[in-house]
Amino acid sequence: MTMKFKHLTPLFFLTFAILPLAAGLVYALLYSLGMVGALGQGFTLQNWQSTLSDVSFWASFGVSIVIAAMVTGISTGLALGLLLWLRPQLEQPTVRFLLHWPLALPPMIAAFFSFQWLGSSGMLARIALHIGWIDRIDDFPNLINDAWYFGVCFTQILLTFPFFLLLLRSHYYAANLPNFAQLAATLGASSSYTHTRIIIPVLLQRAAPTLLLYFVFLLGAFEVPLLLGRQSPAMISIFINQKFNRFNVADLPVAYVVTVVYSVLLIVIISIFWNVRKRTLQPTLSPDS
Repeated sequence: MTMKFKHLTPLFFLTFAILPLAAGLVYALLYSLGMVGALGQGFTLQNWQSTLSDVSFWASFGVSIVIAAMVTGISTGLALGLLLWLRPQLEQPTVRFLLHWPLALPPMIAAFFSFQWLGSSGMLARIALHIGWIDRIDDFPNLINDAWYFGVCFTQILLTFPFFLLLLRSHYYAANLPNFAQLAATLGASSSYTHTRIIIPVLLQRAAPTLLLYFVFLLGAFEVPLLLGRQSPAMISIFINQKFNRFNVADLPVAYVVTVVYSVLLIVIISIFWNVRKRTLQPTLSPDS
């Protein structure tokens, strides 16, 4: 009985996970080409030409990629730094509980808290006014809906780096790195050499798939950019939502074009990473072996 269900698992995954996504992507492609939908009048590339020549579309894509890469990089750096230099403190039950707490915080709630603290009339502005750092509450810099997406990046980092820290901690012990570090120290390696040549490369290699998937997740984040980000240029998820929900029906083909481009981009990124990782993990055999 167990073997039968084991053989059915790929079929269930294909039926309920892959096929619906593929069908939605095909429908979006056909709609963008004018072959289906209320606005479909036959095959046309006009929707693609107008979308790909739109500066706001490329600005949204660029902003999304930069923010996702920045949040992933900063969160990874913070997690590695805390793991390497504050590892004894991380083993305390209270600290580990506090690290798990952000994982249960929905992005919408986190964005609401950031809005209350970082806004021009938020808690930080009131504290700065109370201690005399600013003369008027309007003098406090606006840290949300700003041109640099500070509120979005700050909130995403607070939600991301605790997860990365717990992930890297798990890989640290699973790869038996404490013993490798002790062996390297016995052989005369310095602490910095051990960190940069042994621990960090091993941790990044083991965590690379999860980091990539989280980058993809951040690329399509919606709640935090919606509340704390700008509407122009908006992140790509907000851009697509704007096109779908506007009263102008002519924007629907544009929304489907962007959806197809976004989906293809993610597939290409994941495929390239998968192929590179597979080649890296393959054992290299010399002719003499």
